Parts: sequence; C-alpha cells; structure tokens
Amino acid sequence: MSKVSLGKFVATSPFMVLGDFLTAAEARLMAAILDSGQNMNKALNEVNVSRRSEAKSLITAAGLSHHNLQLSVALLQAIAGAKGTQMQLTPVWTMPGNEAAVGHLTGQFHKLVEGARVSVTAATYNFSSNSKMWKVLREASDRPGMRITVYVDRVKADAIKIKKRMPNASIYRSGRLPNGDPITSHAKFIIIDHAVMLLTSANFSYNAENANIEFGLRINDPALAESVEEQMFSKRGVLYELVN
Repeated sequence: MSKVSLGKFVATSPFMVLGDFLTAAEARLMAAILDSGQNMNKALNEVNVSRRSEAKSLITAAGLSHHNLQLSVALLQAIAGAKGTQMQLTPVWTMPGNEAAVGHLTGQFHKLVEGARVSVTAATYNFSSNSKMWKVLREASDRPGMRITVYVDRVKADAIKIKKRMPNASIYRSGRLPNGDPITSHAKFIIIDHAVMLLTSANFSYNAENANIEFGLRINDPALAESVEEQMFSKRGVLYELVN
C-alpha cells in the first residue's frame, strides 16, 4: 500500500473516528459495562443522549458489539487509556487591551464552554451578571443532554439569582462552618467534557475578563480533570449545598 493510500486509510478509519469522538470517561465506562456482561445498547447509555445516536453509528461502523466482547472492551479501554494520558499545558493570560501575547483568558473561557459536548463543571468566587460567562453557561445549560454544574461562594456570588438564570444547571454554594460562619469558596476553574481544565486566577466578572491582569493554565489531562470533579462531588452536602 502506498503512502498516499495509507494516509487515506488512516483518515477514514472507523477506529480513528470513534477514538476522536468518544471522551475518555465515555470509553472507560462503556468498556466497564461490556466487561460486566451487559450488551452494547446498555453501554451506550453512558454516552450523553445528544451524542448517543452518532456514537451508535460509529460503534457499528467499527464493528464493535457484545458479540466480539474481548475486542470491543480492549479497543474502548485503549481509547480511554490514550486520552487519559494526554497532558498539555498552555499558559493563558488576560490583560487590558491587546497586551496578552500568549493566549487570552476571556476567549479561552467562552470558546471552551461553547464547544462543550458533554459537560461543564465550573467554580468561581464571584459570578457577576456582567460577565460573558453568564450568557455562555446559560446557553450551554439549555442544550439537550448537557450537564452544567457551577460552584460559587455563598457570600460573594448570588447563587439563587444564578439558579433562576440557569434553571437547567446544578448550582452549589459554599456552606457554613459548625460555628455558623460562612465557608469561603475561592477555587476558580472550568472543566470541559471531563478532559480539559482551565485553572485561573480570574473570577467570572467583567473586570476579570477585560480590565484585570489575570493568569491561568489550560490543562489537557482527562485524569486530572476527572479527579478534580470527583473531589468537588465528594464535598456536596459537606462543604457545598445545592441551590433549588
């Protein structure tokens, strides 16, 4: 086979397309479901409903099913493993005007949310209504099958107002210490599709996005992203309370 034809084969390989489409979390969970003896339709329930039909088509094109269990599990685990070890660090700055020569925090925030396929998990200290994140997170929460979770500080951010603005999102605010004092939630990050994390000094506010000097890191590391989400999940009902 010539190099040209080999290149065409790689570009159209159903395995490559499937590997690009699935997230590390989806591939890992699907493999676990199949390995437990359940069928492919059951495994596909681990894929976001808005992406499930396309995932099923790609799975079929790749010839994966519970009938060839060993191959299907191995391939899904390989996809999860490959994506789970991909780490890439990119410095991201915000500065007034056009002074940020490397990256741009405002654009990174908004483009990541707008391009999310499965989920967005965000944490911030202050979440003001003049932030563009107010709009893009609300729009993301209105997309079918998207799971949006936001953690905010109970004093600095108006969690009830945020929930009214984003009724389809899960909004958590920091709780109180045993003596009644409020817990301060100062963590600031955003995680897209359990894979890409933007860790930043910036709040979700107009000043942070346009007027302040802020620094952050965009980290492509599914394992790290998932561990942060799991840590925050474990503190629900302990350090954070759900806003209804």
